[in-house]
Amino acid sequence: MTINDTKAALRAFKVCSKEKGATACIGERKAAIGGLAGAVSSECAPYVEDFFGCFSHRYQLSTCNDATVAKMIKCQEQFAGQLMAGK
Repeated sequence: MTINDTKAALRAFKVCSKEKGATACIGERKAAIGGLAGAVSSECAPYVEDFFGCFSHRYQLSTCNDATVAKMIKCQEQFAGQLMAGK
């Protein structure tokens, strides 16, 4: 799913939720969540790789610190926020 597909799925879910209520929009919700997760995953992949590298080495590498986790979370929050806002 492309970024544009994800944005369209998010818009479709928002419209459906307003018209029918969120519980009636399971398909739209599933498409929006799947697209959002895939987009954030691919956009933030370098930070996730750094995090899992640290995790697998039990944070014993010299490059592993709180900033490793913070960068990953910041990327995920910002990118997801931009998609959700429709920017």
